Amino acid sequence: MLEINPLIEKAFKGIRDKHYPKGQIILFQGDEPVTAFLLQTGIIKVYDIDDQGNEKILHLLKPSAVLPFALYSGISNPIQWFYSALTDCDVCEIPADDLKKQMHASNELTLQLMNWFSTEMHELLVRVSSLGKTNTRDKLVAALTFLGVHHAVQRPSGWWRVTFPVNHQLLADMTGMTRESAAMTMKTLKDERLIRQPRLTILEINLDKLLA
Repeated sequence: MLEINPLIEKAFKGIRDKHYPKGQIILFQGDEPVTAFLLQTGIIKVYDIDDQGNEKILHLLKPSAVLPFALYSGISNPIQWFYSALTDCDVCEIPADDLKKQMHASNELTLQLMNWFSTEMHELLVRVSSLGKTNTRDKLVAALTFLGVHHAVQRPSGWWRVTFPVNHQLLADMTGMTRESAAMTMKTLKDERLIRQPRLTILEINLDKLLA
């Protein structure tokens, strides 16, 4: 489990804890941002749904994320995306107004939260930019690089294992590809020894080769 910044942890300490099972929507698009969440364990996906009903994953959040992103725009605007538990998740909840008051009272807490938010926005923009790549291989390589850098741990073998199950549908939702295209491209990358899958949905990435 990742270490949570002590100031952020203190802001949520003693407040309501809640468990969200895999697949449960935590926040709906259009909701008012009345509650702030500190992610303690698990992965939350941030996504939109297109006119055909397909999920388009914008970002994946890991502990110690503080969400929704609408908190950082003054909590005056509705939530723009869906937030759902990609894996089982444990969160701390606090009224958004309470967090806002703590931020007004502590410049250091505000700085820590804004530093986290700025880093996440950078990664989100990099991901969104990668969706404009013209071929499926480049799109998938960009998604795998994101997973390898931000959501994987290095194994004794030197390969980096993503810390949650990854299937072709998830990769398709991350890249805007069809599931079939994702599967075909993954086979090519496996043949190139850029990735391997020791077991179904377990993904390991040759990060050094991928970044070369």
